[in-house]
Amino acid sequence: MMLFTLGLSQGVQAHAEHDKARFVATDGVDSGLCNNRFRPCQTVSYAAQQAAKGDKILVAQGQYQIESEQDLLYFSGAIIPVLGGFDKIDQYQNQNPDTFVTHLVGVPAAFVEQMNGQGFHVIRDTKSLAQVALLAKGSAFSSFSLMQENQAAADCIDGQSAGFACLNISLLAHVPLSQFPSLPSSANDIWGHFDLNTGKEYAIIGLRNGITVLDVSEPQTPKIIGNISGQSTSWRDIKVLQFFDTSANRWRAYAYATADSVSEGVTIIDLSGLPNSIALVQKQTTDASAHNVYISNVDYGLNIALPGTEPLLHITGSNRSNGAFRSYSLANPENLTLSYQALSPLTQDYTHDASSLLIDDSRAQNDCSNATLTGCNVLLDFNETSVKLWDHSKTDDVIALSDTGYPQAEYTHSGWWTEDKQFILVHDELDEQRHNLNTTLNIFDISSLKQPLLVGTWRGPTRAIDHNGFVRGNHYFMSNYERGLTVLDITQAASPQQIGFFDTYPVSNNAAFNGAWGVYPFLPSGNILVSDINSGLFILRDDTASSNAEQISFSVAQLSAAEGDNVQVSINKSGSNSATVGYQILTGSATSDDFQISQGEVSWAANDNQAQTISVQINQDMLAEPDEIFFVRLINPQNGAALGYPNVLQIKIRGIPQSGKINFAQSELSVKETAGDIALKVERVGGNSGVLNIDYLLQSESAMVGQDVTDTSGSLQWLEGDNTSKTITLSLINDDNSETNESFLVKLQAENEQHLGGQSNIRITILDDESNQAPLVNAGENLQVNTRQITQLMGTASDPEGRELSYLWQQISGTTVSLSNANNLNASFVAPSAASTLEFSLSASDDFGLTTSDSVQISVIAPPPSNNNASSQSGGGSNNILSVLLLTLFISLRLKPIKNHIDLNKNNKLHTK
Repeated sequence: MMLFTLGLSQGVQAHAEHDKARFVATDGVDSGLCNNRFRPCQTVSYAAQQAAKGDKILVAQGQYQIESEQDLLYFSGAIIPVLGGFDKIDQYQNQNPDTFVTHLVGVPAAFVEQMNGQGFHVIRDTKSLAQVALLAKGSAFSSFSLMQENQAAADCIDGQSAGFACLNISLLAHVPLSQFPSLPSSANDIWGHFDLNTGKEYAIIGLRNGITVLDVSEPQTPKIIGNISGQSTSWRDIKVLQFFDTSANRWRAYAYATADSVSEGVTIIDLSGLPNSIALVQKQTTDASAHNVYISNVDYGLNIALPGTEPLLHITGSNRSNGAFRSYSLANPENLTLSYQALSPLTQDYTHDASSLLIDDSRAQNDCSNATLTGCNVLLDFNETSVKLWDHSKTDDVIALSDTGYPQAEYTHSGWWTEDKQFILVHDELDEQRHNLNTTLNIFDISSLKQPLLVGTWRGPTRAIDHNGFVRGNHYFMSNYERGLTVLDITQAASPQQIGFFDTYPVSNNAAFNGAWGVYPFLPSGNILVSDINSGLFILRDDTASSNAEQISFSVAQLSAAEGDNVQVSINKSGSNSATVGYQILTGSATSDDFQISQGEVSWAANDNQAQTISVQINQDMLAEPDEIFFVRLINPQNGAALGYPNVLQIKIRGIPQSGKINFAQSELSVKETAGDIALKVERVGGNSGVLNIDYLLQSESAMVGQDVTDTSGSLQWLEGDNTSKTITLSLINDDNSETNESFLVKLQAENEQHLGGQSNIRITILDDESNQAPLVNAGENLQVNTRQITQLMGTASDPEGRELSYLWQQISGTTVSLSNANNLNASFVAPSAASTLEFSLSASDDFGLTTSDSVQISVIAPPPSNNNASSQSGGGSNNILSVLLLTLFISLRLKPIKNHIDLNKNNKLHTK
């Protein structure tokens, strides 16, 4: 048995380091951070409130009791695993559940198997179970079951909505983890998407094992559209870019998702097939792992570019550049191109998260050096110990503006900015734990970008940790972990006031990593999306504005006008107080040449609630154009007024009926030579007026038409009003030659070329099966483990052609065990309770189905016979001298070190999100 090194500091950690374990023993003391194995804490509940995401809690032998649902959720949590079967004598070095017996009392029947798998010996004691009163009554009365079951819509009345505590926030729908097709054990971040083609709203939620897209247009009946599988990780982050494709006369959108502590890279998802489907474009591994992703220079409700700017995608906390932010061009949305990276960054340059704001006042000239006519793109770099501001107006360069700390800083995590662009709100993820604080939010004045000033601190009513937040109008929507969603009125930014909350985690409000991870408050409907680690997706109705007598909104959500019209836009206000609201213009598919309006403000005096009108002149350019749209958004309400709904107005400039354009759905396609028939989708987009006839033909490149693919040509027809997709079917010829990959073209032709879109050709690449090489696989070294020890199988695999592989771990022989994550390179299982030899195979298959396998043997070693009853030992390891000597002898006689696979030192970066 090897006493492996945990690498856990007993002293103060540098800001980027991470303990990775907390220690518990029956004779411990609940004080400090529980990170000193020589001074463990006494209870799991206390240790969980000291742990950071990614930590594990190691429990020494002895007897422990679950006394509440809170205890149960800490013991069963996915973000901070709790493992039994350790001992103080060997300093928690090895998990050996049958030698270091860790009894657990009060476990409900539904959790017995899980607790056994985590290294505990469960005692089925009816008396102890009865002490957990709510659990003993059954699921109907359990807060835990409330979180795990689908809940129907309910208004927030008298502080309750469908059993959840609330204030001015009502439940519309709840999608628990059990209803996601991938059956994830936890959820993480969330983002939203408003499809400008259809007006539908979507939620994009990160899960431990992938990403799921749901249609939430009918918020009480959300519908799962598709799922993209991924490696198992607690950390995902998601953002969306939407843009108008003039060649296709339609909007396209892509989601970008990062994943930390794994190697899947940036997942790029094509959302353009909605409402029917989503499609994986690629997993781009330039940054194999990253903590967060952010897109600057966009409107976060529509996910479209701000006028006159170029969106940039920023990767933070990457495995590259010591985690310093890296910026990428989105010119090709399916293949990111690096535009900026720091030169020789140090570990202290690590960026945990980022946001940005476009400064267009005097600060752009006075504080920034690279500002353009549009303004200065200021990147907010949440740097673990401080907030750094950068001038990132040039896509390939940054200039430091400031670096600002604050008292009791423990982990500068994330933040956002007020709509007047005068303040930023900053989250510290560990200050509540380390300083015994209630929820703490710091507010900085950035009237000088070079000298931000801390001007206020908001303290919440509980100790729940603040995580991520976003501003909409003068309201701040914050994911608040165990307290769920918190909404603040930031009319007076330096002194926010709580005006709403919804407790997605009704069990407790402690400073621990359960509950609400992410929030998205930007949907045009005003509905709020919240992702909860333990219980999935919540769709909530924002009643905070309706609780305010002073509301400002547009009278309608859409207007239509012809070229040459003068459009009168009405802005309504309720209440009797004076108020001011700003408005900004988002160009959409129209351009600034199509209308005459710029950003501005409207105001009301006291006792004036008459509608204010802004005038929009639509230009007449005499071009034969399709319909075009642009947007007016209300921003920055003042004097205590709140934004009502709708607060985004879409104005359509009516064009002439369009025949549409014919496109292939994609410009490139790779197919296996063995595929036989392949189907190509051809679309009519941007109009359906008139009859269109399109011809198609094949053209040889390195692949020869007639030899590698059957020569096929023909025509397609769309009738008046028809915009359904058509299909071209081709037949590949599978020869016996070993050859390189070859390609040919399929071309669309029309008598009027204006009927063809930008993707009128598609290149088909034929992947040769004879030259395809088998994957390379290594299942790892043979191992010895203890009975009931949690064991990881860690394989490696690669493909000579660089293609994506699929994996499968299978047990070949030995006592049957249950494999977790069997479709990943790293799988795990709980060793059986008796000595045995297990054999497992790891198979890797490429897209041709060519498979390579390798096997590994695991020897399970039972503890030596002992006259001492391990279950009677107490104090988490207070064995007598004879027990210690026997254990030492047992260790010395082992033929091969036991490799403990509880990965406690995998990464020295503090993984919070």
